[in-house]
Parts: sequence; structure tokens; C-alpha cells
Amino acid sequence: MITKQNSVRVRCLALVLVAALVCGAMYPASAEKIPRVLLAGDSWTGFLLAFRSYRDALEDRPGLERWVEVGNRTAIMGARVWELLEFPEIDYLNLLTNELNRFPNIDVVVITLGGNDILRGTKGVDPNNYNRAVRLSHCFDNDPAGEPWDSLEQCIEWMGESLEQQIGQVVDHILAVRPDIRVALLSYDYAAREPDEGYTIEDQHLAFLEVEMSKRNIALNNDRVEYVNNFGLMQYLYGIPEEGIEPGEVPPPCVAPEDPECTFWPGGNPAYMSPLMAYVDQDIHLTDFGYLDVANRSLDFCIEEWLNYPKALEILPLDDKSGPFYQFQVTFSHEVVGVTPEDFEVHVLDKGLLKSMSVSEVSPASGPADVYVVTVNMDGSQEAAYITVQDDDSITRADTGVPLGGPGVGNGVFVFNGLYEFVDMMPPDPADFYGAIQYLYMASEAYEYMLFGFSFDPEHFDANGDFLRDGEIDEEPYVIPGNAMLDYYEFALIKACLDNPDLDLSATGGLNATAVKAAWENNLPMMRYILGVNGEDPGLALTILPGLDTVMAGFYTLGDFNSRLLAVTLVSLLDQVDEFPFDFRSAEAVDENFTFFPEWLAYSGDASGNGWTNEQIYAYYAPDGVDAYVSAALNPNAVPRTGEGTHWEGRFLRLAVLEHAKWNSPWQWYRDGVPLEDDGRITGANRRNLDILSLQPGDTGLYTCDYVPKEPPYGDKSVETYGPINVVVTEGAVPAGGISTLSLIALALGAAGITAIRRKRRS
Repeated sequence: MITKQNSVRVRCLALVLVAALVCGAMYPASAEKIPRVLLAGDSWTGFLLAFRSYRDALEDRPGLERWVEVGNRTAIMGARVWELLEFPEIDYLNLLTNELNRFPNIDVVVITLGGNDILRGTKGVDPNNYNRAVRLSHCFDNDPAGEPWDSLEQCIEWMGESLEQQIGQVVDHILAVRPDIRVALLSYDYAAREPDEGYTIEDQHLAFLEVEMSKRNIALNNDRVEYVNNFGLMQYLYGIPEEGIEPGEVPPPCVAPEDPECTFWPGGNPAYMSPLMAYVDQDIHLTDFGYLDVANRSLDFCIEEWLNYPKALEILPLDDKSGPFYQFQVTFSHEVVGVTPEDFEVHVLDKGLLKSMSVSEVSPASGPADVYVVTVNMDGSQEAAYITVQDDDSITRADTGVPLGGPGVGNGVFVFNGLYEFVDMMPPDPADFYGAIQYLYMASEAYEYMLFGFSFDPEHFDANGDFLRDGEIDEEPYVIPGNAMLDYYEFALIKACLDNPDLDLSATGGLNATAVKAAWENNLPMMRYILGVNGEDPGLALTILPGLDTVMAGFYTLGDFNSRLLAVTLVSLLDQVDEFPFDFRSAEAVDENFTFFPEWLAYSGDASGNGWTNEQIYAYYAPDGVDAYVSAALNPNAVPRTGEGTHWEGRFLRLAVLEHAKWNSPWQWYRDGVPLEDDGRITGANRRNLDILSLQPGDTGLYTCDYVPKEPPYGDKSVETYGPINVVVTEGAVPAGGISTLSLIALALGAAGITAIRRKRRS
């Protein structure tokens, strides 16, 4: 799914959205969880992350409950290894380095790679054409007169060698990042798909196995890598009901072919497909219980042992001042013994090791303990120091005697100094609009290059524009247009009604919160029903795409044509993705089943009834934050100020383009025809709002702004000029009373009663 050349698999927004969301996301929760496992690779790792398979497996194992997995940036649905290595927009090896440095406690990397290369084609197989993507079916179609291979076996052998070399590059890079890293290469299982014509199920599986075994060679040649064989796991655990074969009747996956208990290598029965009940797509992707079985098997095989090796988790400086002594708190994963001054080295930031400095004391002097205080003699240096934990196998876990980082010198080296905070992943609650969009954003980080500048970041997410005129989802570059208002801000009006159901602005022609609340209470369950929710069962879509119901119901409640069209289009497209049998009830995604109030909630609506559209209120008040916008939009007395007129020197002034603007319009403000630039006092020269924090006499002049309107005029003209706005700054002292700058800004914000200076400036 990641290749630009493969337009069939990436030609619509639905596939991009599925790929992004399946990989899970990081979202605020408990800081007590610590990531120890990084998932990297293709859709198998994506589903392991989405179903939280490792988390569930770890929580059921005493002593492992603290550890969790991450991988929303490194699990890339549909990934082929050669693409990860060759595409600069992915830059996968550098991405892996960044993630391992970003999460210093990760010491296990779980990889599933190679399946897409085998089934969709990989490079390096054809000796006459390296760039040709050869897939397994080409080996069966081999014609010695027209292909470079003499036989099926030779083609498979060459494919395996190519795959071993490519995956080996990824593994070697990971192992080079830190000495404590260990890698688990997970195999796939037998497929649940019928083979192409010309060869049998057994032919397909045996050929797949032979190529897949190339990954095992990587493990055999490196003592920090294990190959976890899963072939036959689903057949062994759940039988093959279609053939009347009961659970346990086929051989289980084997550890190794030389294992005396291995009755068939690698396990299962390759003459049959895997049981359909264990697959979500009748293809190659497992259900949640299937991936939980895979996670548990890898834990049993090697990962639980690795996670039980003691390691340093945190080195926290206890004093940020330099002086004769400097102290650090070192926290280990388990109670350890044998911690002495010789187990640490002292460094100065950016200056390398200072050998004249030494660790003068470690407390407690004798363990066992999981927290130690290390005192450094700075030897008169005024530099800030940091320390590293060294590993010579002298530090051991108190209860098991296992050395730091496991057997082998160097596995326990730890260098990260400072407060380490992990933001855990949690699905959003219904009606948590910000949380739902934030989930999409964090989940889509691995796919941002596919979205060509579009972002699910709540501070940028704007998707409900005119798809029919401005959108493009059939070919690259994909265009997801907005309407010039952040969707989180639009949804915030709905949230305000849910939180304040007694709000009634109908006297001025504005919204009635009770009616909006009733609409939401109709729309959310309806959207959940459409997305496959059945009673207490959330269905596959909301299991792996949490928050989708909130966003889609939000668009329908806004109610303008483009918002409704976006919702129904996404539901329809997602329902057509063959790889994911979501069981949508797409026929129910029609306007008659929803309640909506565009006259109040849409960008062109008027929530307060004061004659100013929500977009105009947004244009002026949004820079002060979502609360400021909502307060103004729901206040009939709040009106945007044009800025025209005379102003006291030293006061705050905001000018905003109040005309309809195109969703991706550039902006340029001018004074007397001269383009303005941000200088700290003047900000927003290239955005919709121009702020002058403290007016000076030189600010007097005619202000204009060039922008692209929402509806460009006919002809060649595509840029409009807003203004001119005549601003006159009166010299002299601020009037008696000593009004503070903050008060002046609050006064400038007017009747809305907004008292907070802009929380966050956007460029």
C-alpha cells in the first residue's frame, strides 16, 4: 500500500484512512506504563498494534504488566521491504533510529516483513533486471525461454536470497542502534485465500514457506535475533472445520526442524488453508484472538525471557546546578545487586568523557534495590554532567541472578538522562471530538507522506470542504479539501451544546442546545449502527478505528452539504475495501436517518443569530483558542471588529479577513502597499489574522490582504484583495488608570468577554 507505483492499492482516501487508523495511536493515559516493545513492519504488526495483542498478553503474565508496545510510526500497512529501503519519503531506517532513541526503554523489536514482497513482488530476484518486482506467481508462471530462471525451485531460491538480504539490512540497522536491542522475526501463518489458477493450495503454501524461511537464516546468524515460527498455529488451535479436522489434530508450529518433537516442519498441514474463523478478511489477516495467539507464542518463545532481563529504566539528575558534587537517581526494572561506582561513567554534555571525574558514592552501598543514588565528584568543573550505566555483567537481578541486559557484556548499557514520560495509547470516548481527531493524527503519522500535506493534527485538520469541486481521491496527489475552519472548532459548538443543554439563543435566531443535543443523541447511535456496531459488540470497524463514529456523526450533525457528503463518501469507500470486511450498513447512511442544523452549526451558519456567520466569528476569534471562538459564536453581542478607525498608541489591534476564503488560501498583508513581515510585535503577516501587539505611530496606514476567495471570480482573476482598512494611531500616553497590556487586549476583544491573550499562534 505504500508504493506510489501501485496506484490500485492507494488510489482512494479509504485505503489511506484504513492504513492510518489500523496502526493505533498514542493518547494520554497512565504514565506508569513503559514501552519495551517496538512493532515494525507490515499489516501483521499493524493489526498486532491495533488489537493491542501484546498489551493483552503482557497484562496476563505476572511481572510483565508494566510493559507495553508502541509502533504507530513503524507499522506500515502493505509495506514491502524494498520500498522501505528505497523510498526517501519513508526514510524507514532513519525512522527506526528516531523511534528507538525516542523510547529509550525499548529493547525488543518485533518485525513482520516479507509477505507483501512474496505476494506482490520484490526487487533483486531477476538477475537481468534488478528493478523488476517479482512475485511468487511469476515463479509458477516460469517459462525458461522467457524468464531468467531454469525452474520453479531456482526462482523461489533467488526470491528467498533477495528477501534475506533486504530484511537483513533492516535487522542489522536496528541491532546497530543500541547494544541492548533484540529482534523477534515473526513468521506468518498459512493463508485463508484460494491460490491462483495453475497450482494448488499446497503448492502455494510450500513455496511461501520456502521463501519465508530466508528470514530464519537471519536469526540463525545472529545471537540477538530469534525467528518465531507460526505456521500451522491457527490450524492447531482451532482445527480446520471445513475439512472436519479438530483442534490439535495437525502438528503445532515447530521450534526448529531438528527438534525431536517436530513431526512436521514447520507445522500444521500446508495442504489446507487456515480456518476461516481465525481471519478477518478470508485472506491473510487474523482476528483479534488470532493475533493474541501470535503474541503469546512469541512471548513464550523468547520475548518474555528478554523482558525479564534486568535493565536500567531511568537516570534522573537530582540537581540542575553544577558544583563540587552532582547526584543522579538511577532506576532499574527489578531489584538488582552488585551496583558499584565502577558501573558508571561520567560525561559532560557535548564534551565527551572526562576521566578526571569519578563516581564517589553509590547508595545504598549494597542491594538489593531498584533505585540507587549515584554521587559524582565534579573535580571543580562547572559543567553540567551526565552519566551512563556500563555493563560488565557485574550487576545482576537479585532474585534470579541474571546479569543486566541479559547474558553478554554491553547489553545493559544505558545513556538516557532526564525525566522520561510516556504517553500511552487509549481510544477516545464518544463525544470527545478532540480526542477522536488526535487519535487519527497519531495513528496516521506513518502515512503522512501519502496525504500530500494533509494532516489529522487537530490544529490543522480541515476535511469537510467541497470534494466535488476541489477534491481528488482517484489519483495522486490526493486532495482532501477543507472549508477554512478547523473541524475541531466546528465540532466544539456541538460539544458546547452537549455540555450546556439549557442554552437557548432562539430569541435572537440562534441555536437551541436541547435540539442540538437531541440531534447528536440520534446521530451517534445511527452512525455506530451504520459502522457495524451490534449491541455490545463494537464491530471490527470501531475495534480498529475508534473515534471514527464520533467524527462521522459530528460531520452529519454540522449538516451542511459538504460535511454530509464527506461522511457518506467515507462510509461508502471504506465499505468497499476488500481487505477489511467491516460489515457496514451503508444503505442506512442517508440524510433521512440523521438530524442536522446547518443553519446553526455549519461554517455558513449563525450560531448566535446576530447576523455574523460562524466563519466570520472564527476568522476573528479563533487565534485566541477554541474556548474564545465558542464563547464568541454563542454570544449575540460578540461581533468581529474591522479595525477601521483611530487607536491609541500602545494598544492591541487585530485585523481579520471576514470574507469567505478558500480552504488553502495563502495570505499576505500590506500596509500602504508594502508587504508586512512578522517581527514579534507584528504577527500574522501571512495568515488570516494580523495582530499588532503594541501600536506605534508608524503603524498608521491603509491595510490590505491578498487572499484566494472561496468562490473565485470568473476569468483569470483568482486573488482578491481585502480592504483597504484605514488605521490611524494617535500618539500620546495611555489614558490615566495605567491599563495593562493584558487589559487592553481584553478590551480589544470586545463584547465576547474574552480575557485570555492568544494561547497559541499559528503561522
